[in-house]
Amino acid sequence: MQVVPRLSVERMRYEDIATVQQIEREIFLSPWPKNAYASELSQNRQACYLVLRQGAVIVGYAGIWRVAQEAHVTTIGVRASDQRRGYGTALFAALIHRAYEMGARWITLEVRSSNLHAMRLYERFGFKEIGRRRGYYTDNGEDAVIMWSDSIHAPSFKRRFAQILSGIQAAGVGDSPPPEYPSS
Repeated sequence: MQVVPRLSVERMRYEDIATVQQIEREIFLSPWPKNAYASELSQNRQACYLVLRQGAVIVGYAGIWRVAQEAHVTTIGVRASDQRRGYGTALFAALIHRAYEMGARWITLEVRSSNLHAMRLYERFGFKEIGRRRGYYTDNGEDAVIMWSDSIHAPSFKRRFAQILSGIQAAGVGDSPPPEYPSS
């Protein structure tokens, strides 16, 4: 019998930062500065950073900020050797769940125009391209595609999200979307 390590999404801790930075250097042209995650974890009360563990090993990470009624995805990454296994889907679903917890009404993000795989992932969740930021990425001058969700409280968004959640087998991703629209 083969034992498959369990997947779980957890809040990022200070001791996770070195591994997260190692993954970033492996998959991104311009990783975040060395102290950025420590600063985010200690000072940004409107942020949530997560790691995805397979057993005890971190295989991915993600972050989101709340700005007014909007949640903004700041980062998401999966170790190169673990990509295309559904881990990005699990992390993105966990971010959406955190956006509900934060009281957000919409979610936005930027993605490299060449990252078609990531754009397809976001489109699966119902995100749409609404614009571009020309030359946004300073490492190579690549454009960023701006993607935006409809209201995450709209019935159609919630149905799609619940359907995606039903196919994810990772602890800590979150439950179904809340039934009613928040009053705040």
